Amino acid sequence: MNTQHALRAEADRATYNESQTPTVNKVAIKPVSSTQKKPSAPKRNTSLLLRQWHQRLGIFAFVFMGWLGFSGILLNQSVSMGLDAIRVGSSTLMSLYGLHTTIPENGYFSAGHWLVTTTENTVLDDIALDRHIPSPLGFVDIKNKGDELLFVATNDKLTLLSPTGVLIEELSGYMLPVGHIRGIGIVEQQDTSFLALQGEGTYISADGLSWQEFDNTAAVNWSSLTQLDEKAKSDVEPYAHPTVALEQVLIDLHSGRLFGSIGSTLINFVGAAAVLLSISGIWMTWRTNRMRNARQKK
Repeated sequence: MNTQHALRAEADRATYNESQTPTVNKVAIKPVSSTQKKPSAPKRNTSLLLRQWHQRLGIFAFVFMGWLGFSGILLNQSVSMGLDAIRVGSSTLMSLYGLHTTIPENGYFSAGHWLVTTTENTVLDDIALDRHIPSPLGFVDIKNKGDELLFVATNDKLTLLSPTGVLIEELSGYMLPVGHIRGIGIVEQQDTSFLALQGEGTYISADGLSWQEFDNTAAVNWSSLTQLDEKAKSDVEPYAHPTVALEQVLIDLHSGRLFGSIGSTLINFVGAAAVLLSISGIWMTWRTNRMRNARQKK
């Protein structure tokens, strides 16, 4: 009996404890999302944006506008400063123009003298003449009674030179027996050398001043191109380098044409930037004055 009562008492206590324990309701907890909405970007101020672009364009155009202004002044004063007479022969600069040194293969030879023309110079032996004679038709050396004269013919002019290359005289027009020169040569008669000139007819002269008609053209040793030897080529080489007038270089730099289409496009961008700078500068000035007047009215 006692044992049964003890067991019943123990069961009653257990039932009482369970009834006194508070019931905890489980609540489902939703996970918090890690992504949060980003705050919307503030609207950009039009004036601030325009001012920023105005500054960027100003920095871009600063150097180029300065160069355009400086080169423009030089070009306006090029003649008085002698820039049109100065020649520039830098190999790097010539490569931008597509120009390269070309040594002539042929020249004119007469009585120990040779004459060669390059793009910009006329070379007698190893000396460049003070005056360039382009496209010569022939070259002869006339020696009479100890006097020596060199004659260079072009299609409309006869140039007289000393043996050292000094210009003596240029004959053209009515001073010549022909209107259009086709060839020049030399005729040996007895102890006298004659200059022969061929045009509408053939004429000879001992001094290049007085002329007489000559019918025996077979007796004329006509001047013609002769292949240069290596020594002559080496003597001509220093005068075969191309050059460009400094004034032309300034013009091409000013316009950007020196660097081809890229340079021209860049200068166009500089011009467009200058226009935009003017427009944006006027707009910002108007905007600033408008805001100042509005504040003053308040």
